[in-house]
Amino acid sequence: MTSKLHPDTPTVGFNLTFTSAGVPMDTYYEAVTAYHASLPKIVDAGAMSVWYFTNESFAISPITAPGISLDELKALLSPFMNKLDQLNITYNHYFGEFPTYLEHFNTMFSPIQVGIAQYGGRLIPRSVVENNNTALTDAFRFINENGGQFIGVGINASLARSGFPENAVNPGWRDALIDTTLTTPWNFTAPWEEMVANADKMSNLLIPKLAELTPNGSCYLNEGDFQQPNFQEVFYGKNYQKLSQIKDKYDPHHIFYATTAVGSDYWVPQKDGRLCKAA
Repeated sequence: MTSKLHPDTPTVGFNLTFTSAGVPMDTYYEAVTAYHASLPKIVDAGAMSVWYFTNESFAISPITAPGISLDELKALLSPFMNKLDQLNITYNHYFGEFPTYLEHFNTMFSPIQVGIAQYGGRLIPRSVVENNNTALTDAFRFINENGGQFIGVGINASLARSGFPENAVNPGWRDALIDTTLTTPWNFTAPWEEMVANADKMSNLLIPKLAELTPNGSCYLNEGDFQQPNFQEVFYGKNYQKLSQIKDKYDPHHIFYATTAVGSDYWVPQKDGRLCKAA
């Protein structure tokens, strides 16, 4: 693994929450659309955002803005906050200034809980938000209304920003504005059939709504659907062939296996869990 270190810098943070209580649902989702419309300028300034919403509540938690002044971040967010005011949506918000990123992280991020959910996702290109934002909101609303939940990360990982590295990062990240993670519930004590149904819902109902808007699209492997069709293209993009060649060189007998890892299509799982060579 290759890691990149960055010099520490003062960091500004921002949280915002509101609910749909007393708000018409169309108005509530108009606010969601407005936030997504504001993301390009926010991430292009060097900030990133984590946010999530259901039919009941919306939360930005948080925006992280290293090297950006408080006044600059307020200016970036003013169109969105003005829109909330125009929609008569009551919200709570907080701006914080911190001398280091670590202090920002320890203050603005809630403790990370153990994840108990089934996952799927999609990288949403900037072009979809800029040209088809209403349809994107409609897809997210459908997902929320059909048993899923949305978590988003707003980013700019373009080649211009990252320095044109030659690495195995999924090329879909370079055009992405929103890393979308979807979840359905997991319950260790529920009937197994219910959990299988939730997994199938993710694969066959929820993710396809986003795939319709992102043909030939991508997904972050770590939060992807373990049943993802065409995982080679979705999780690895054009890098898959070269990665397969590296796999064949260092593991010619395909000893190391994971469901959607490079080279896993060499094997076919059987009903009893055993692996047989693909025909």
